Amino acid sequence: MTRPLIDRRSFDHPEHFDDEIRAYRTSKRYVPTPLEQLLYELSAHRCTICSAPWIEIHHIDELGEGGKTEYENLIVLCPNCHTRVHAEGIPTKQELQQYKLKQEIAYELPVLSRLTNLEREFVIGLADLPLDEQITFSKFFWSGEFPCESSDAALQRYRKEVGFLLLQEFGIISLDTDDVIECTFDTPRLFSVSLRARLTGKGVRWLQYLRNSNQLSNLDA
Repeated sequence: MTRPLIDRRSFDHPEHFDDEIRAYRTSKRYVPTPLEQLLYELSAHRCTICSAPWIEIHHIDELGEGGKTEYENLIVLCPNCHTRVHAEGIPTKQELQQYKLKQEIAYELPVLSRLTNLEREFVIGLADLPLDEQITFSKFFWSGEFPCESSDAALQRYRKEVGFLLLQEFGIISLDTDDVIECTFDTPRLFSVSLRARLTGKGVRWLQYLRNSNQLSNLDA
């Protein structure tokens, strides 16, 4: 016996009927499978709002309003929450975006209490910047000259001296090499190293979440 596309007994929402599913998957509303997998993984295969295990994907900005079928505009909801959003506008679009932002951060969140004092000061300073300045943020670090056995060792040593190891580990900032210059071939060999710190896209979203959820006060404690 051929297994049905979907067991109707498991669902009570009309979007799960076979003919509706076929129409949905051939329309512009269809979310490609890799994107579905990413969204479901982010939500732990549960509704972003109520954690129910029956899930579908909602366009935050609806297609009829110009919304697109792309990651930034999609969120995982259960049929009940999905219906409520469409029928009552609850939660609002802004609240849905905040739910998703919180979900993204919780997926891989640096524990604030583990940040070094240097990292805490750095994050507080970045959080005070306007969004466009966060996106384009760049800070230069120069070592002067110090002894080391090789250029690779000098680079790794200076990365540790600059700090931000936890912020780098969680992808909040990238610390890129500008230059490594060997200043002398004597023993010990001397090197000068320059690095540039940039805020990643994930870092920008994290700072938005900290600000919107009033968690920046935890960094001042």
